[in-house]
This record gives sequence, C-alpha cells and structure tokens, in this order.
Amino acid sequence: MLQQIFQQPLPFETAFSHFVQSFSNPSLDYFFQIITHLGNPVLWVALAAFIYWSGHEKKSFFLGFSLLLTSAVVGLAKPLIDRPRPLPADFRVIAPSDPYSFPSGHSAVAASAFGYYYEKFRKQAKLVGIVIVLLVMLSRIYLGVHFLLDVVVGAFIGFIIGRAVHFFEQNYVKVSLHQKHILEEVGLIAAVLFALAISLAFRPFGAVSGLMGFFAGFFVFKLLRMDSAKIRGISLWVKEIAGFVLLGAIVLAGELYHFAPEAYFVAGMWITLFYPALYEMIARPTPAVQSPENAPAITENQSRKALTPRPNALARSRGAEPITLKKKSKRK
Repeated sequence: MLQQIFQQPLPFETAFSHFVQSFSNPSLDYFFQIITHLGNPVLWVALAAFIYWSGHEKKSFFLGFSLLLTSAVVGLAKPLIDRPRPLPADFRVIAPSDPYSFPSGHSAVAASAFGYYYEKFRKQAKLVGIVIVLLVMLSRIYLGVHFLLDVVVGAFIGFIIGRAVHFFEQNYVKVSLHQKHILEEVGLIAAVLFALAISLAFRPFGAVSGLMGFFAGFFVFKLLRMDSAKIRGISLWVKEIAGFVLLGAIVLAGELYHFAPEAYFVAGMWITLFYPALYEMIARPTPAVQSPENAPAITENQSRKALTPRPNALARSRGAEPITLKKKSKRK
C-alpha cells in the first residue's frame, strides 16, 4: 500500500522541488552542501565523543543511542517503502546517494539530535535548532536527493525518537551505567544489540561500524571497571584536541588505504575505550603512598600538645559544663 502511494512523487512534491531548485546558483550550491552535513551522523558522533571525553559518559551514551535508533528505523523503512530518489533527467541532482529516498536519513538525524536536546535548550537556542533542522530538510531537496514528504516524515521520525530517548533517560533514573551494574541493564543492552542488528541488515556497513565500535568500547570500558574523571579548563581542551587529532588520523588512514569500515569501528572504540583508558593511565597516574621514612618528623613540643587534653574537652568527657573565662570589667 505504502509502496504504491510513494512510488512516484506526488504533484505538489514535484512542484515544490522545481520551485526550490529555481533559485540554484553556485553560492547556494556551496551553502547547502555545507548545511546538509549537519544531518550527517558523523558530526553527532563527534559531539558524543566530545561529551564522553569530558567525563559525561551517560549523556554521551544516550545521544549515541538516539542516533543508533534513528539509523535503525530509517534503514528499515527505506527498502520497505522502496521509493526512488529524484531522477537526474527531471531534477538537478548535485549530491547523488543510495537509491532509496523515503524517509530522509539526514533530516531524521538532525531532528533526532534536536529532539534529544529540546528541553536542554533555552528559548533562543530552540529557535536556532528549529532553523537548523529546516535548513537541513531544505538542503536535501535543493541538492536533488529527496522530495518534500521524504524530509518531513524523516524529521518527524527523528524528533519522536530523540524525545523518546530523552524521556527514557529522565524518567528511568534508576538506569545505572556504572561499571558495577552495567550487566544488570539487560533491556538496554538488548535494545542496543537489536538496533545494531537492524542497522547492519539495512544500512551500509561503513555507516554502522562506527556506532558498533562506539557501543562495544563503552560496554568493555565499563566491564573493566574503568571510569573517566570530569575535567575542565585547559586540561579538557588539551584532551579533546589530542583525541580528535588521533581520531581523524584513524579515519583518514581508513579512507586512504581502503579499509574504511574497519577504521570506523576502531574509531568508535577509540572514542569510548582506547583513548579514555590511555588518557587515564598517562595523564592521571595513581598517587604515590608516602613511606614512613619520608614522613615529616614530629617535634617534642608538638607531641606534648597532641597528648595534653584541653580543659573544655576534658570537661565535656566528664559531663560537666565547658569552662569559659570572662574578663572582669573595671568599674569607674
């Protein structure tokens, strides 16, 4: 039924795509090619890495979980609906992609992140978020890779998933991602594995392998009873910059030497396991225990003061009132 409805673009969708593309020019081409990356999962995984390395592991986990669920739902819906993308013969296609059009994955990812952070934003930030999601939706039409219903339904799906994950995080506060209790969260682990299985079945392996590494590294990190300390200031920025430089080197090596899926998996584990463990070992060494030989010497006067009870303390121990000394006032 849905395949018959969406197999061909509806008349108003065709008219809207032609209207949007009637404003095409080199400047807008460049602008929308940049804007469309705000719906790329790689950008939001990078944000999850930033949050994770700052010590907020639980928040990073749920942001990644929102992206994973969005990827799974979109990946499942695309082949089931089987709607073709705009044809180059009929539209100006600037950024060709996979053959499935409905729903829009970029629109869903941007709306999912916005839905997850919706209540965390102030009023002005919410307006900015809405504008960003709308621009991502518009960019997919302008670039000739989606129709109007693709981006509208995709954004709706992503927003609902983001809100649902936020609701779960806020209302089920007993969910513990601490290393001692991680195996008790059977339902959460099962949901992650199920979403990964669907994503692997219906999405390109390279796009999902990074999330696989992200969650695999997270669970191993917790099972090894490791934890990241929350840091601020210059130490935080040094940690973030070093982590992203090495993360970029891993991804770049995968692209240059044609093993991108494996590199993305390693990059995901670098975010949640390898780099946090390495940083904790190098930058936060275990404090040395002071030996008795190096302890400061106690003088004879200090030992007498420590052993001599004070009058008030002695009075309290005997149940008497503390002794207070008052100065006698001189009468004129």
